[in-house]
Amino acid sequence: MKQPLRKPFGLALLAVTLLPVFAALAQPAPRTVLGDWWFWPDYTLERNARNYPGPRKESPTTPVVAAAVETPALTFFGEKPTERITNLLPAVALSGKAFAVELWLLNHVNEPVGALVTLRSRQRPDQGSWLLGCYDRTMVFSLKPDELSQLPIGKSQPRGGTETTTRASILRTVQERGWKKRWSHLVGNYDGTGMQLYLNGKKIGEIPQTSLTASGTDSLQLEMAAYLRREPYMQWGDLVKNVRIHNAALTEQAIVGRFAELQHLVEDGRLYPDLFHFNAGPYLNGVQQESIRLVWETDRPASAVIRYGDRQPLSHTVTVPLTEGKTHNEGKVHSYIQEAMLKDLKPGTPYFYEIEAKSKTGETISSGILTFSTAVKEGQAFTFGVIGDTEARPHVNNRVAGLLWDERPNFVLHVGDLTDGGEQPYKFEWNYEFFTGNRQLSGRVPFFPVPGNGEGDLYWYKQYHALPEPKAYYSFRYGDAEFFMLNSNEEKEFAPGGKQYVWLEEQLKKSTARWKFVAHHHAPYSPDEDDYGNAWTRSTDMGDVQIRKIIPLYEKYGVDLVFYGHLHTYHRTLPIRDGKLNRKKGITYIQVGGAGGNLEDFAPTRPWFTAKAFRGYHYGTLTLADGHLNFKVYDTEGRLKDYLDLEKAEREKP
Repeated sequence: MKQPLRKPFGLALLAVTLLPVFAALAQPAPRTVLGDWWFWPDYTLERNARNYPGPRKESPTTPVVAAAVETPALTFFGEKPTERITNLLPAVALSGKAFAVELWLLNHVNEPVGALVTLRSRQRPDQGSWLLGCYDRTMVFSLKPDELSQLPIGKSQPRGGTETTTRASILRTVQERGWKKRWSHLVGNYDGTGMQLYLNGKKIGEIPQTSLTASGTDSLQLEMAAYLRREPYMQWGDLVKNVRIHNAALTEQAIVGRFAELQHLVEDGRLYPDLFHFNAGPYLNGVQQESIRLVWETDRPASAVIRYGDRQPLSHTVTVPLTEGKTHNEGKVHSYIQEAMLKDLKPGTPYFYEIEAKSKTGETISSGILTFSTAVKEGQAFTFGVIGDTEARPHVNNRVAGLLWDERPNFVLHVGDLTDGGEQPYKFEWNYEFFTGNRQLSGRVPFFPVPGNGEGDLYWYKQYHALPEPKAYYSFRYGDAEFFMLNSNEEKEFAPGGKQYVWLEEQLKKSTARWKFVAHHHAPYSPDEDDYGNAWTRSTDMGDVQIRKIIPLYEKYGVDLVFYGHLHTYHRTLPIRDGKLNRKKGITYIQVGGAGGNLEDFAPTRPWFTAKAFRGYHYGTLTLADGHLNFKVYDTEGRLKDYLDLEKAEREKP
């Protein structure tokens, strides 16, 4: 996949504190803090649609001068940096004999990526005063970074807790990335005599006697660098959430306490410790011809006013009272999720809206002016986007969101795994990943999802969605089409007599829509290499046989297309009926699982039902105009990968 030209490092959303200033929600920063930087990726749409809901602080950048010689970049584990920033602090501030450096990281990708913070010499860039960083699962703290150039690193790093120690460098390869298998609080500590490396409050390496490299302060520069070549579209702010530098060593108690503070921030899904902000949404759901639903969350109790209208200035308002929120997980987690419905709208009409939230203390934040369009009437053309498995990679979600926005779809169909594991203990996957990567689109284009196994307990899925009851499965009408959205996590309900089987038959019987589409997460047909048996050693089921039990209903009542994901590739079948090819009366099954999850692969041989297969991140668009259906699939560089055209007479029967 072609690597895009990256934005300058300084464009990553960043809150910077050069003095210990925190608001009520954060613990007071110790007086030892020299610099405290909070990072967030710059995920917004382009041009007139560019806005970010809520406040943001100015991002620091490398100071610009008329002319300068750039210090050569550091190669780290064989990789060159994809982003750099220098000179955030004056060198004299970093010249103490004791210090501590913190890195707070979220790593949820399966490709190796890395980041570092270093104090190095401008005159001798091969020499440095110190370096703290990580690459993949190897953590590094060094007081003589030039030593690292003498340590050969193999292509495949061990993951069994190995440690390498030199005179002044600690390298520790860990088995797990950290807390919740995602989060790492890395601390390099030097007390003037010895050095220690901490990971998530535990000491993982120590050199009792060592010393800093002597260097004049005028020759030093502070540098941060990211190594993200293996993850296209990823930004520094996706991986690194906070960097903090102290002018004194930290006690182990202070390090443990700091990790607990960061854990609490993540458990609540708060993105910043000291800023009133939206940590979810605005999120558009359930659009109809005369109404739409909105969902959003703030990081603290708040009331809200929604202003909306079909032109500006906005002429209508809805008031949402103060929410005290809910507690979860035995009081350890807090949420402040709110929703509202805008009613008495006109069909097929563009609207503008703004959410203004107000905290208990009187602070206000605004979503900015956003847009949506109500559902079209029967007989009118429309286009919708199709995506799935957005899990784990907000940087890919953001890329897909921008490309879909360019198409201006009427809504987006999501086939599940909005998150990788966003069940009750993992609220952060909604705030830090799903909404981070998608809200620039989902605040302007309504989403209609089905749950995947990633949110299979439905705990946060139901709270973050305003969908027709019972939410886990539902149907909706849009133009000349009807959509039947199923919860395939409950596969027993897909068998004859099962709850969803009975419900679906009732819905299909009474449907008068010209076009009928079904969406669920799991795959009735897929040539995946190992989800249905190891295709490299034997023949497999090539799909979920339990899910296939509901297919007779699709065939009996004339379903046109079935969308699903679960497997992180693209696949379209030839038309199938009664388990065989049938070009006249068969149903086409489309797997669209490539909007963020770790890419998977296909079986070594082509199955009888394959029309098109593609391994790579992707999204689809489907346009209905009168009796014509056009479906296209693109990769994340906007290149066409597949298309399908279908024609249907007005009263065509199955």
